[in-house]
Amino acid sequence: MPENALRERMLEATRRRGYLVLCACSVAVHSAIATRELPHGNWRAAMLALLSAALLPAILSRRVSAQRLDTLVVWCANIGASYFLWDFSSRGLGLGARESLTVPLFFAVWFGLLPLKQAALRGGVMYLVLAALVLRHWPTDPVPLLYIGFLLFLIGQMTVAGRQIQQELSRTARYADLALTDPLTGLFNRRSMERRLEDHYSPQAIASQPVAVTPPAAVEGPAPIGILLIDVDLFKAVNDTHGHVTGDRVLVAVGQTLRSCARSGDLAFRWGGEEFVLLVAAGERAALEQICGRIHRALAEQDWPQALPRVTVSIGAALSGEAQDAAELLKLVDRRLYRAKDAGRARMVMDEAQATDLSDESRAFSAAPPELASSG
Repeated sequence: MPENALRERMLEATRRRGYLVLCACSVAVHSAIATRELPHGNWRAAMLALLSAALLPAILSRRVSAQRLDTLVVWCANIGASYFLWDFSSRGLGLGARESLTVPLFFAVWFGLLPLKQAALRGGVMYLVLAALVLRHWPTDPVPLLYIGFLLFLIGQMTVAGRQIQQELSRTARYADLALTDPLTGLFNRRSMERRLEDHYSPQAIASQPVAVTPPAAVEGPAPIGILLIDVDLFKAVNDTHGHVTGDRVLVAVGQTLRSCARSGDLAFRWGGEEFVLLVAAGERAALEQICGRIHRALAEQDWPQALPRVTVSIGAALSGEAQDAAELLKLVDRRLYRAKDAGRARMVMDEAQATDLSDESRAFSAAPPELASSG
Protein backbone atom coordinates (compact mmCIF):
# COMPACT_ATOMS: atom_id res chain seq x y z
CA MET A 1 0.00 0.00 0.00
CA PRO A 2 1.39 3.44 -0.87
CA GLU A 3 2.66 5.44 2.09
CA ASN A 4 0.17 8.26 1.51
CA ALA A 5 -2.82 5.91 1.53
CA LEU A 6 -1.54 4.22 4.68
CA ARG A 7 -1.11 7.59 6.35
CA GLU A 8 -4.67 8.61 5.42
CA ARG A 9 -6.02 5.41 6.96
CA MET A 10 -4.10 6.05 10.16
CA LEU A 11 -5.39 9.62 10.31
CA GLU A 12 -8.96 8.40 9.90
CA ALA A 13 -8.51 5.91 12.74
CA THR A 14 -7.05 8.65 14.95
CA ARG A 15 -9.94 10.96 14.11
CA ARG A 16 -12.52 8.31 15.01
CA ARG A 17 -10.80 7.72 18.34
CA GLY A 18 -10.90 11.46 19.01
CA TYR A 19 -14.63 11.59 18.23
CA LEU A 20 -15.22 8.61 20.49
CA VAL A 21 -13.42 10.22 23.43
CA LEU A 22 -15.19 13.56 22.84
CA CYS A 23 -18.67 12.01 22.72
CA ALA A 24 -18.01 9.73 25.68
CA CYS A 25 -16.82 12.66 27.78
CA SER A 26 -19.80 14.74 26.70
CA VAL A 27 -22.20 11.95 27.68
CA ALA A 28 -20.52 11.54 31.07
CA VAL A 29 -20.40 15.27 31.89
CA HIS A 30 -23.94 16.11 30.79
CA SER A 31 -25.34 12.99 32.44
CA ALA A 32 -23.76 14.08 35.72
CA ILE A 33 -25.24 17.59 35.31
CA ALA A 34 -28.64 16.15 34.37
CA THR A 35 -28.67 13.97 37.48
CA ARG A 36 -28.41 17.12 39.58
CA GLU A 37 -30.75 19.36 37.57
CA LEU A 38 -33.51 16.99 36.42
CA PRO A 39 -35.21 16.96 39.86
CA HIS A 40 -35.55 20.76 39.49
CA GLY A 41 -37.19 20.46 36.08
CA ASN A 42 -34.13 21.38 33.98
CA TRP A 43 -33.96 18.76 31.21
CA ARG A 44 -31.49 20.59 28.95
CA ALA A 45 -28.38 18.74 30.12
CA ALA A 46 -30.15 15.42 29.58
CA MET A 47 -30.92 16.43 25.98
CA LEU A 48 -27.24 17.19 25.35
CA ALA A 49 -26.27 13.84 26.82
CA LEU A 50 -28.72 12.07 24.48
CA LEU A 51 -27.45 14.07 21.50
CA SER A 52 -23.86 13.05 22.25
CA ALA A 53 -24.87 9.43 22.80
CA ALA A 54 -26.67 9.37 19.44
CA LEU A 55 -23.32 9.95 17.71
CA LEU A 56 -21.62 6.92 19.28
CA PRO A 57 -23.13 4.26 16.92
CA ALA A 58 -22.07 6.29 13.87
CA ILE A 59 -18.52 6.66 15.23
CA LEU A 60 -18.20 2.95 15.95
CA SER A 61 -19.71 1.84 12.62
CA ARG A 62 -17.31 1.34 9.71
CA ARG A 63 -20.23 1.73 7.32
CA VAL A 64 -20.29 5.47 8.02
CA SER A 65 -17.54 7.11 5.98
CA ALA A 66 -15.18 9.62 7.54
CA GLN A 67 -16.65 12.45 5.44
CA ARG A 68 -20.20 11.64 6.55
CA LEU A 69 -19.07 11.36 10.14
CA ASP A 70 -17.46 14.80 9.92
CA THR A 71 -20.77 16.19 8.64
CA LEU A 72 -22.69 14.61 11.53
CA VAL A 73 -20.26 16.04 14.09
CA VAL A 74 -20.51 19.52 12.55
CA TRP A 75 -24.32 19.41 12.60
CA CYS A 76 -24.28 18.29 16.23
CA ALA A 77 -21.97 21.21 17.01
CA ASN A 78 -24.37 23.59 15.23
CA ILE A 79 -27.33 22.22 17.19
CA GLY A 80 -25.36 22.29 20.42
CA ALA A 81 -24.25 25.89 19.90
CA SER A 82 -27.81 27.03 19.13
CA TYR A 83 -29.10 25.22 22.18
CA PHE A 84 -26.33 26.70 24.33
CA LEU A 85 -27.19 30.28 23.27
CA TRP A 86 -30.90 29.68 23.87
CA ASP A 87 -30.25 28.15 27.28
CA PHE A 88 -27.85 30.96 28.21
CA SER A 89 -30.39 33.60 27.15
CA SER A 90 -33.29 31.97 28.99
CA ARG A 91 -31.35 31.67 32.24
CA GLY A 92 -30.09 35.25 32.05
CA LEU A 93 -26.90 34.44 33.88
CA GLY A 94 -23.36 35.70 33.45
CA LEU A 95 -20.49 33.73 32.00
CA GLY A 96 -19.27 31.09 34.44
CA ALA A 97 -16.67 28.37 34.34
CA ARG A 98 -19.03 25.96 32.55
CA GLU A 99 -19.81 28.44 29.78
CA SER A 100 -16.19 29.50 29.39
CA LEU A 101 -15.18 25.86 28.83
CA THR A 102 -18.15 24.86 26.66
CA VAL A 103 -17.91 27.61 24.02
CA PRO A 104 -14.32 26.76 22.91
CA LEU A 105 -15.47 23.17 22.23
CA PHE A 106 -17.78 24.39 19.47
CA PHE A 107 -14.95 26.55 18.11
CA ALA A 108 -12.61 23.54 18.07
CA VAL A 109 -15.11 21.38 16.12
CA TRP A 110 -15.82 24.09 13.53
CA PHE A 111 -12.20 25.06 12.97
CA GLY A 112 -11.13 21.43 12.91
CA LEU A 113 -13.66 20.19 10.32
CA LEU A 114 -14.89 23.14 8.26
CA PRO A 115 -13.13 25.38 5.74
CA LEU A 116 -11.50 28.30 7.47
CA LYS A 117 -14.00 30.94 6.28
CA GLN A 118 -17.03 28.89 7.32
CA ALA A 119 -15.49 28.13 10.70
CA ALA A 120 -14.60 31.80 11.29
CA LEU A 121 -18.14 32.85 10.29
CA ARG A 122 -19.80 30.43 12.72
CA GLY A 123 -17.39 31.27 15.51
CA GLY A 124 -17.73 35.01 14.94
CA VAL A 125 -21.55 34.90 14.90
CA MET A 126 -21.65 32.84 18.09
CA TYR A 127 -19.22 35.18 19.81
CA LEU A 128 -21.18 38.29 18.81
CA VAL A 129 -24.48 36.79 19.98
CA LEU A 130 -22.86 35.71 23.24
CA ALA A 131 -21.35 39.18 23.71
CA ALA A 132 -24.73 40.81 23.11
CA LEU A 133 -26.38 38.54 25.70
CA VAL A 134 -23.66 39.26 28.25
CA LEU A 135 -23.47 43.03 27.72
CA ARG A 136 -27.23 43.54 27.99
CA HIS A 137 -26.78 43.13 31.76
CA TRP A 138 -24.13 45.87 31.90
CA PRO A 139 -22.24 46.58 34.10
CA THR A 140 -20.76 43.07 34.10
CA ASP A 141 -17.33 41.50 34.38
CA PRO A 142 -15.80 41.63 30.86
CA VAL A 143 -12.92 39.25 31.63
CA PRO A 144 -14.72 35.96 30.76
CA LEU A 145 -15.94 37.45 27.48
CA LEU A 146 -12.44 38.65 26.59
CA TYR A 147 -11.07 35.24 27.58
CA ILE A 148 -13.45 33.49 25.16
CA GLY A 149 -12.52 35.96 22.41
CA PHE A 150 -8.85 35.21 22.97
CA LEU A 151 -9.54 31.46 22.75
CA LEU A 152 -11.45 31.98 19.50
CA PHE A 153 -8.47 33.85 18.02
CA LEU A 154 -5.98 31.27 19.37
CA ILE A 155 -7.92 28.30 17.98
CA GLY A 156 -8.14 30.02 14.59
CA GLN A 157 -4.41 30.72 14.49
CA MET A 158 -3.50 27.18 15.55
CA THR A 159 -5.86 25.77 12.91
CA VAL A 160 -4.21 27.81 10.16
CA ALA A 161 -0.74 26.69 11.26
CA GLY A 162 -1.84 23.07 11.62
CA ARG A 163 -3.39 22.96 8.16
CA GLN A 164 -0.28 24.43 6.61
CA ILE A 165 1.82 21.74 8.28
CA GLN A 166 -0.63 19.03 7.18
CA GLN A 167 -0.54 20.26 3.58
CA GLU A 168 3.25 20.19 3.60
CA LEU A 169 3.31 16.68 5.06
CA SER A 170 0.75 15.48 2.49
CA ARG A 171 2.81 17.02 -0.30
CA THR A 172 5.94 15.32 1.01
CA ALA A 173 4.14 11.97 1.27
CA ARG A 174 2.78 12.37 -2.27
CA TYR A 175 6.28 13.03 -3.59
CA ALA A 176 7.53 9.97 -1.69
CA ASP A 177 4.83 7.84 -3.30
CA LEU A 178 5.73 9.16 -6.74
CA ALA A 179 9.39 8.39 -6.12
CA LEU A 180 8.60 4.76 -5.22
CA THR A 181 5.72 4.04 -7.63
CA ASP A 182 5.68 3.30 -11.34
CA PRO A 183 3.34 5.88 -12.95
CA LEU A 184 2.14 3.54 -15.74
CA THR A 185 1.19 0.37 -13.85
CA GLY A 186 0.75 1.71 -10.32
CA LEU A 187 3.14 -0.95 -9.00
CA PHE A 188 6.14 -0.18 -6.84
CA ASN A 189 9.18 0.74 -8.93
CA ARG A 190 12.75 -0.51 -9.13
CA ARG A 191 14.03 1.86 -6.46
CA SER A 192 11.45 0.59 -3.99
CA MET A 193 12.35 -3.04 -4.74
CA GLU A 194 16.08 -2.45 -4.32
CA ARG A 195 15.42 -0.72 -1.01
CA ARG A 196 13.40 -3.67 0.27
CA LEU A 197 16.07 -6.15 -0.78
CA GLU A 198 18.76 -4.07 0.92
CA ASP A 199 16.66 -3.99 4.07
CA HIS A 200 16.35 -7.78 3.93
CA TYR A 201 20.13 -8.20 3.74
CA SER A 202 20.96 -5.37 6.15
CA PRO A 203 23.11 -6.17 9.22
CA GLN A 204 20.20 -5.20 11.45
CA ALA A 205 17.95 -7.79 9.79
CA ILE A 206 20.45 -10.64 9.54
CA ALA A 207 23.48 -11.61 11.57
CA SER A 208 24.57 -14.58 9.50
CA GLN A 209 22.85 -16.31 6.59
CA PRO A 210 24.41 -19.24 4.71
CA VAL A 211 25.01 -18.95 1.01
CA ALA A 212 23.64 -22.40 0.24
CA VAL A 213 19.91 -23.05 0.20
CA THR A 214 18.85 -24.47 3.56
CA PRO A 215 15.48 -25.28 5.09
CA PRO A 216 13.88 -22.21 6.69
CA ALA A 217 14.15 -23.74 10.14
CA ALA A 218 17.94 -23.89 9.84
CA VAL A 219 18.42 -20.31 8.65
CA GLU A 220 19.55 -17.80 11.21
CA GLY A 221 18.26 -14.25 10.85
CA PRO A 222 15.19 -13.18 8.84
CA ALA A 223 13.02 -15.72 7.05
CA PRO A 224 14.18 -16.25 3.45
CA ILE A 225 12.18 -14.68 0.65
CA GLY A 226 11.76 -15.61 -2.99
CA ILE A 227 12.19 -13.39 -6.03
CA LEU A 228 10.66 -13.79 -9.49
CA LEU A 229 12.07 -11.72 -12.37
CA ILE A 230 9.36 -11.72 -15.05
CA ASP A 231 9.84 -10.66 -18.67
CA VAL A 232 7.04 -10.29 -21.24
CA ASP A 233 7.98 -12.47 -24.20
CA LEU A 234 8.42 -10.82 -27.63
CA PHE A 235 7.22 -7.47 -26.33
CA LYS A 236 9.09 -5.55 -29.04
CA ALA A 237 6.91 -7.32 -31.61
CA VAL A 238 3.83 -6.13 -29.72
CA ASN A 239 4.99 -2.52 -29.93
CA ASP A 240 6.00 -2.86 -33.60
CA THR A 241 2.74 -4.52 -34.63
CA HIS A 242 0.15 -2.81 -32.45
CA GLY A 243 1.84 0.45 -31.42
CA HIS A 244 3.25 1.75 -28.16
CA VAL A 245 -0.15 2.75 -26.76
CA THR A 246 -1.32 -0.86 -27.00
CA GLY A 247 2.01 -1.97 -25.58
CA ASP A 248 1.48 0.25 -22.55
CA ARG A 249 -1.98 -1.25 -22.07
CA VAL A 250 -0.46 -4.73 -22.20
CA LEU A 251 2.03 -3.74 -19.48
CA VAL A 252 -0.80 -2.40 -17.33
CA ALA A 253 -2.75 -5.65 -17.82
CA VAL A 254 0.30 -7.75 -16.91
CA GLY A 255 0.85 -5.62 -13.81
CA GLN A 256 -2.76 -6.16 -12.75
CA THR A 257 -2.36 -9.89 -13.31
CA LEU A 258 0.73 -10.01 -11.11
CA ARG A 259 -1.05 -8.07 -8.40
CA SER A 260 -3.98 -10.50 -8.50
CA CYS A 261 -1.64 -13.52 -8.37
CA ALA A 262 0.34 -12.15 -5.43
CA ARG A 263 -0.61 -13.45 -2.02
CA SER A 264 -0.86 -11.55 1.22
CA GLY A 265 2.68 -10.43 2.01
CA ASP A 266 3.92 -10.68 -1.59
CA LEU A 267 4.88 -7.47 -3.40
CA ALA A 268 4.79 -6.73 -7.15
CA PHE A 269 7.19 -4.26 -8.78
CA ARG A 270 7.90 -2.96 -12.25
CA TRP A 271 11.60 -3.50 -12.83
CA GLY A 272 11.74 -1.48 -16.04
CA GLY A 273 10.58 -1.77 -19.63
CA GLU A 274 8.67 -5.04 -19.99
CA GLU A 275 10.25 -6.61 -16.88
CA PHE A 276 8.52 -7.07 -13.54
CA VAL A 277 9.55 -8.45 -10.15
CA LEU A 278 7.52 -10.33 -7.57
CA LEU A 279 8.94 -10.66 -4.06
CA VAL A 280 7.45 -13.75 -2.44
CA ALA A 281 7.19 -13.76 1.34
CA ALA A 282 7.43 -17.56 1.67
CA GLY A 283 10.99 -18.45 0.67
CA GLU A 284 10.27 -21.98 -0.53
CA ARG A 285 10.76 -23.50 -3.95
CA ALA A 286 7.27 -25.04 -3.96
CA ALA A 287 5.71 -21.62 -3.34
CA LEU A 288 7.64 -20.05 -6.22
CA GLU A 289 6.67 -22.86 -8.60
CA GLN A 290 3.03 -22.56 -7.61
CA ILE A 291 2.94 -18.79 -8.13
CA CYS A 292 4.66 -19.13 -11.53
CA GLY A 293 1.96 -21.58 -12.59
CA ARG A 294 -0.68 -19.23 -11.28
CA ILE A 295 0.74 -16.33 -13.31
CA HIS A 296 0.88 -18.31 -16.54
CA ARG A 297 -2.63 -19.64 -16.06
CA ALA A 298 -3.98 -16.15 -15.29
CA LEU A 299 -2.38 -14.70 -18.44
CA ALA A 300 -3.77 -17.55 -20.56
CA GLU A 301 -7.31 -17.42 -19.15
CA GLN A 302 -7.73 -13.71 -18.45
CA ASP A 303 -10.60 -12.05 -20.31
CA TRP A 304 -8.53 -9.37 -22.03
CA PRO A 305 -10.06 -6.75 -24.32
CA GLN A 306 -10.00 -7.89 -27.97
CA ALA A 307 -7.66 -5.07 -28.90
CA LEU A 308 -4.93 -6.44 -26.61
CA PRO A 309 -2.76 -9.30 -27.86
CA ARG A 310 -2.22 -12.19 -25.50
CA VAL A 311 1.31 -12.57 -24.21
CA THR A 312 3.39 -15.09 -22.32
CA VAL A 313 6.15 -14.47 -19.81
CA SER A 314 9.54 -15.95 -19.00
CA ILE A 315 10.54 -16.09 -15.34
CA GLY A 316 13.81 -16.36 -13.48
CA ALA A 317 13.41 -17.43 -9.85
CA ALA A 318 15.70 -17.56 -6.84
CA LEU A 319 15.69 -17.68 -3.06
CA SER A 320 17.38 -15.06 -0.92
CA GLY A 321 19.43 -17.79 0.81
CA GLU A 322 21.25 -18.45 -2.46
CA ALA A 323 23.01 -15.06 -2.38
CA GLN A 324 24.98 -13.08 0.14
CA ASP A 325 23.54 -9.69 -0.77
CA ALA A 326 20.93 -7.97 -2.94
CA ALA A 327 23.28 -7.34 -5.87
CA GLU A 328 24.30 -11.00 -6.08
CA LEU A 329 20.67 -12.13 -5.86
CA LEU A 330 19.64 -9.81 -8.71
CA LYS A 331 22.49 -11.06 -10.90
CA LEU A 332 21.49 -14.65 -10.18
CA VAL A 333 17.82 -14.19 -11.01
CA ASP A 334 18.66 -12.14 -14.11
CA ARG A 335 20.92 -14.93 -15.38
CA ARG A 336 18.15 -17.47 -14.85
CA LEU A 337 15.65 -15.28 -16.67
CA TYR A 338 17.83 -15.21 -19.78
CA ARG A 339 18.28 -18.97 -19.55
CA ALA A 340 14.47 -19.27 -19.56
CA LYS A 341 14.26 -17.11 -22.69
CA ASP A 342 17.06 -19.03 -24.41
CA ALA A 343 15.27 -22.29 -23.59
CA GLY A 344 12.22 -21.26 -25.58
CA ARG A 345 10.38 -18.64 -23.48
CA ALA A 346 7.10 -19.15 -21.56
CA ARG A 347 8.97 -21.05 -18.85
CA MET A 348 10.55 -20.63 -15.44
CA VAL A 349 14.16 -21.34 -14.47
CA MET A 350 14.99 -21.75 -10.80
CA ASP A 351 18.31 -23.55 -10.95
CA GLU A 352 21.24 -23.84 -13.31
CA ALA A 353 20.25 -27.19 -14.78
CA GLN A 354 16.50 -27.22 -15.33
CA ALA A 355 13.93 -25.03 -17.07
CA THR A 356 10.28 -25.64 -16.16
CA ASP A 357 7.79 -25.12 -18.99
CA LEU A 358 5.13 -22.83 -17.58
CA SER A 359 2.41 -24.37 -19.69
CA ASP A 360 3.14 -27.72 -18.02
CA GLU A 361 3.32 -26.01 -14.65
CA SER A 362 -0.06 -24.35 -15.20
CA ARG A 363 -1.64 -27.71 -16.00
CA ALA A 364 -0.20 -29.14 -12.79
CA PHE A 365 -1.44 -26.11 -10.94
CA SER A 366 -4.97 -26.39 -12.33
CA ALA A 367 -5.01 -30.10 -11.41
CA ALA A 368 -3.91 -29.43 -7.83
CA PRO A 369 -6.36 -29.97 -4.95
CA PRO A 370 -8.75 -27.01 -4.46
CA GLU A 371 -7.23 -26.05 -1.15
CA LEU A 372 -3.77 -25.83 -2.75
CA ALA A 373 -4.92 -24.00 -5.85
CA SER A 374 -6.71 -21.37 -3.81
CA SER A 375 -4.03 -20.79 -1.22
CA GLY A 376 -2.41 -17.38 -1.29
